[in-house]
Amino acid sequence: MHYQPLLDLRVGRVTKVEALARLRDGNVLIAPGQFLPSLGSDDHLVLYMRGLAQVLTQRNAWRRVGIDVVVSVNLPPAALCDSRYFDATRTAFDEFGCEAGELMLEILESGALPQGVELDKQIAGYKTLGVDFAQDDLGTGHSSLSRLRELPFDCVKIDRSIADLQDHDAADVLPFIHHLTRLGQALGKAVVVEGVEDPALLDALRIFGVDLAQGYGIARPMPGEQLPDWIAQTHFEPQFTARASRCARLAHLMVWEERMLADAHLRTRSAAGQHGWQVDIDTWLPDDGPSAQARDVLLDAARDSGVRSGAYRAARQRLIAAM
Repeated sequence: MHYQPLLDLRVGRVTKVEALARLRDGNVLIAPGQFLPSLGSDDHLVLYMRGLAQVLTQRNAWRRVGIDVVVSVNLPPAALCDSRYFDATRTAFDEFGCEAGELMLEILESGALPQGVELDKQIAGYKTLGVDFAQDDLGTGHSSLSRLRELPFDCVKIDRSIADLQDHDAADVLPFIHHLTRLGQALGKAVVVEGVEDPALLDALRIFGVDLAQGYGIARPMPGEQLPDWIAQTHFEPQFTARASRCARLAHLMVWEERMLADAHLRTRSAAGQHGWQVDIDTWLPDDGPSAQARDVLLDAARDSGVRSGAYRAARQRLIAAM
């Protein structure tokens, strides 16, 4: 098992790790995408049992050196109708010791959930052991919004394809992250953004109030014995600092617009309210840079025509282009 850290954006430190299976062939490590498709149902069970034993053993070793993190393990959807997985989890808890909230199971997106089974009751059984559940890769495959509505997940993970800044402009990517975050948190779930490769994206995620981030921009998966040294040598700022980041400015713009829309809904477009809009925008887009003229045009359009107007949308596009 290799372990990829999850950064808690509220406190600026690693509080969780995801355990990821690897097969070793001599000195070569084989990734899951190469071996999982060839495994049968019994093979998946063996993989889960061996992986869980390794993970809980490793977690106990970390605790002995003062590292206390929640560990997550992937669970195939078919496991929810196979009592052997529940029995294996309970046995592992008894053998290795695990308190409530120390293990999270992530439902893989690679298959549809089993039919004809009361899945909420199956998950509730695991929860009696103290296990939390995450919906993995929200936005792809079988991880539909209906799962969020129907099943008692504690956490949702926004898929890496949605957070991809390499092939897509941040102005197109960030609205999806922002609104999926709001949806997950409104339903009482913690939200993780996967696939964070650009450190600049962390600024935007903090502004949006995302709970945790995971990806190569934070750390690659590593053997368990490497984690203590990595934690000792790696430090993250718990608060937003890079005001000049384009990702940060775009995120601030979206949050600022939410406030204006709320004001408009409450019919508070007073002089005092509009002054508040000016004060807000001054904190993240000062009137002294290349975006200054586009910024002033945006404010005028918001005051004169409203955030939903064509004039505002045109001014917004000009500001984004100038950022």
